[in-house]
Amino acid sequence: MDLLERVQRRATKVIRGMGHLSYEERLRELGLFNLEKRRCWGDLTVAFQYLKGAYKKDGDRLFSRACGSRTRDTGTALRELEILE
Repeated sequence: MDLLERVQRRATKVIRGMGHLSYEERLRELGLFNLEKRRCWGDLTVAFQYLKGAYKKDGDRLFSRACGSRTRDTGTALRELEILE
C-alpha cells in the first residue's frame, strides 16, 4: 500500500498549481482521501451491505454475527471481520 500511496502523492503533485501544497492539502483540494481511509471506507461499505443481506452466499466467509446477551438481539452486531487482501 505504501507504493500506491507514493504514486497518489506524486500524481497529485504534478497537477498544475498544487505542487506547493502539502499532500494533505492537495487531497483536501481535490476532494480525495488517503488510501488508508479509502480502504477503511470500502471495508465499512462491505460490512453494511452484508448486514443488509447483499452477501447471502459469501457473507459467512467474510463475517460471523455476534451472539450473546451483550447485544440488543437485533442480529446486526459483527463478532469478527476478516479483511481480504
